Amino acid sequence: MAFGWIAALKIIPWKDVLESAPYIVKAAKNLYAGTKNNASNPSETPDSPIDTSDSEFHGSINPRFHKIETKILELGDEQESSVELIRSLAKQNARIVEAIEVLRVRTKILLITCISFGGMLAGLVFWLIVIK
Repeated sequence: MAFGWIAALKIIPWKDVLESAPYIVKAAKNLYAGTKNNASNPSETPDSPIDTSDSEFHGSINPRFHKIETKILELGDEQESSVELIRSLAKQNARIVEAIEVLRVRTKILLITCISFGGMLAGLVFWLIVIK
C-alpha cells in the first residue's frame, strides 16, 4: 500500500505545484472577496422573496416562480459554501507549500552534513590505511 503512495508522489510535478501555489492562493482570495462583495450588494441579490400578490402571478406561473426562486436561493447558499471550501483549501495549500519549503531546506542541510561526514570518514580511512 505504501508503494502506491510513493509512486503517486513521484508522478506529481512538485516544482510546478510549488511555483503555482502562491497564484492559487491569491486567486482563491480574490474569488472569496468577489463573492463576498456580490453577496453584500442588495441590488443584485435580494434577501427577501419577491411579492407575488399580483394577479399575473396566479395560476400555473406562481408555483413555478416559487420553485425557481427557491432554487436560486439554494444555489446562492451552495456558492457561498463552495467559496468557503475553496478558501479553506487555499489556506491549507499555503501551509503545505510552507512545510515543503522547510523540508527542502532541511534536506539540503542533511545532504551537506552527510557529504561532510562521508568526506571525513574517507579521510579517516585514508589516514588509517596509508599513514599507519
